[in-house]
Amino acid sequence: MLESGRISHIPRFDPPPVVVPGVQDRAADRDNFQGEMTDHGSTREASSDVEAQLLRTLLDQMPGILWTVDRELRFTSSLGAALPALGLKPDQVVGMTLFEYFGTEDPDLLPIAAHRRALQGKESGYEFEWEDRTYQCHVEPFRDESGAVSGAIGVAFDMTAAKHAEDALKESERKYRRLFEESRDALYVSTIDGSVIDFNQSMLSLFGYTREEMARLSAEALYFDPADRRAFREQIERHGAVKDFEVKLVTKDGRVMDCLLNSTLQYDEHGEISGYKGAIRDITEQKRAGETLRRERDFSEAATDSLPGLFYLFDEQGRMLRWNRNLEHLTGYSAKLIAKMTPLDFFVGEDRRTIEDCIQEAFEKGQTTAEVDLVARDGGKIPYFFTGELVVLSGRRCVVGTAIDLVERRRLETQLRQSQKMEAIGRLAGGVAHDFNNVLTVILSNSEMLAGQLSPEDPRRQELVEIRDAAQRAATLTRQLLAFSRKQVLKPRVLSLNAVVVTLEKMLRRLIGEDIELATELQPNLWAVEADPGQLEQIIMNLAVNARDAMPEGGRLSIETGNAEIDESFAKKHFPMVRGRYAMLAVCDSGAGMDAETQRYIFEPFFTTKSRGTGLGLSMVYGIVKQSGGYIWAHSEPGQGAKFEIYFPCADGRCSDTEAAMAAGSSPPGKETVLLAEDEDSVRRLARRILEEIGYTVLEAREATEALTMSEGWDGPIDLLLTDVVMPELNGRELAERLSVLRPGIQILYISGYTDHEVLDGIVGPGNNFLQKPFTPEALANKVREILDAPERAAR
Repeated sequence: MLESGRISHIPRFDPPPVVVPGVQDRAADRDNFQGEMTDHGSTREASSDVEAQLLRTLLDQMPGILWTVDRELRFTSSLGAALPALGLKPDQVVGMTLFEYFGTEDPDLLPIAAHRRALQGKESGYEFEWEDRTYQCHVEPFRDESGAVSGAIGVAFDMTAAKHAEDALKESERKYRRLFEESRDALYVSTIDGSVIDFNQSMLSLFGYTREEMARLSAEALYFDPADRRAFREQIERHGAVKDFEVKLVTKDGRVMDCLLNSTLQYDEHGEISGYKGAIRDITEQKRAGETLRRERDFSEAATDSLPGLFYLFDEQGRMLRWNRNLEHLTGYSAKLIAKMTPLDFFVGEDRRTIEDCIQEAFEKGQTTAEVDLVARDGGKIPYFFTGELVVLSGRRCVVGTAIDLVERRRLETQLRQSQKMEAIGRLAGGVAHDFNNVLTVILSNSEMLAGQLSPEDPRRQELVEIRDAAQRAATLTRQLLAFSRKQVLKPRVLSLNAVVVTLEKMLRRLIGEDIELATELQPNLWAVEADPGQLEQIIMNLAVNARDAMPEGGRLSIETGNAEIDESFAKKHFPMVRGRYAMLAVCDSGAGMDAETQRYIFEPFFTTKSRGTGLGLSMVYGIVKQSGGYIWAHSEPGQGAKFEIYFPCADGRCSDTEAAMAAGSSPPGKETVLLAEDEDSVRRLARRILEEIGYTVLEAREATEALTMSEGWDGPIDLLLTDVVMPELNGRELAERLSVLRPGIQILYISGYTDHEVLDGIVGPGNNFLQKPFTPEALANKVREILDAPERAAR
């Protein structure tokens, strides 16, 4: 019977006669076997023989070996399918003792000792290697029908293959453990509740714990943020694994690390989740290096993208490796398309051949340049100046270069030529200004004086007024020409904007034409400002001309003044304006108006919307306003006209009586003595006549030496020296210095037709009293009166 895989009973085999190999054959064995069966079991039924035969057949087919021995340890049977592996046939060893079979006399040999114990009634199991094979053996007592031990029975199974598999498994486990321990990544196994039950040396080194400390540690203690632990568990329980889970972990000493966590679920023998196993890699330095690399890349991209032109990099195969965003924006190609293009794809015709030659030149000679048209995706062409230089990047020869938009450069060249033209006009005007202004002084003053002598009804008066107005227009034209090249001498003073508007009103009406209505709304008691009256006139005239050009079909031009108390709220909305008191000048028109884009550029030099405009008018207005400490704002919409508001800071003090008299058109009288030095006869005679007619005593000299002689011979006081700046022998400055020694306290007024700053600053000097030719009788009288009435303010 087979019971739990173990043989518990077989028919009894009595020990046969001693079998000597080669003497007794298997037939005799069978006869003896049958005889024994007859002697001891004559009463058995015939079926017992059949059962015995079936059992033997079964045992012959068993995958192992079965044998029996008698009490002398002599084989009485051996059978089993594994015998051929030992080179044996069934029952071939019958009659041999165990000592003979194993070739030993040692009773303690493991198989022999096991059989001896069986004879004593004890079972034994052992593993035994024999002839390079491994056997798992089991031996137990063999009892007769009376229960007495008559021998031993054993079974053996060849475990060589299983042993090899076991050894391979053990070797695999050793290799796995070695890899586990030697891995540079921190490896761990934890339970479902987070207890760390296995780990390698890298795990200890990474976190700084001893083995004892790590064995007592919970995984939660390694997390910097508990939320990361929860996120890890949710992800691994949902997907069965986590890959490259980025997390911040904490070492024993509190150092925070950036780590990558890879983990899978661990299952027990019942298929239930028992915990996690995984690997941890410290990527702190890698991430820091990555951040540094990203910052450098971002900086590089930002630097190339901030370039005003194009940037590009390509290799010898023509592959575009790098470019800035301007190339995408200007050409209309996407980054994906540019990556598939070559540099030649951006050019056509002769320009393409030029670029092809330039690329070859760059790779052969190291650098190249070209001026060609870049072709956009929509077919548009943009002129560019291209540069290229050979570089070697990671062993790869490449060309790196930039390109500058020639449209802007050509526009600037045009502006430069225009500026040079204006400079030439200014120099020409400055060169003839002295003589021209002398002529205008005589025409303007004489016509005004003659007109003043005639009654309003006299028809000749109107003719003289026309002459005077023509001279004024000529003087204005001279100032405009000089302003282009900054040749005007600027003399700020406290004045009223109302006075400037009143003075210009008649001229403006002629300037804008009959189709445009001119209206003025002037604030009474307007706060005074400190500015150069000539500059203010220039502002109003330029704005008036700008308004006139915006109303080709006619319209309305209005000039307004007003007092403005600017508070903090208004100033914040009109940065960089500051709070305070201002006098406001506004020029409004009912013309075509401007869109927001045009308003962005109206104050830039050379910007114009007119086909023949210079683009200097409004830029000059802006510059004058800024030089005067003021602010200008433009308000306009297409079809709604335009309004320019200018705010000048309120001056400390009031407008002088002279200023008021000038606005009223009168000449204040005087009784003082004036020494007049002027080498231009007509101007000298005119100035003498103007001053004498309003009460002054005038001493007249043609040159500086004559003026000095006249001063020495004059016994009375001389209150004012009125001198031309440029004269033969001694100039006006030298004359003034000598007279100041001879007559301390004498006041000085310079007059000149010259306009060059360098000439005037070198002679007159900053801060001195100056009157520009041409001047009117009122202007001369007012200036003289101003100096004599305020000697404490007059510069010497």
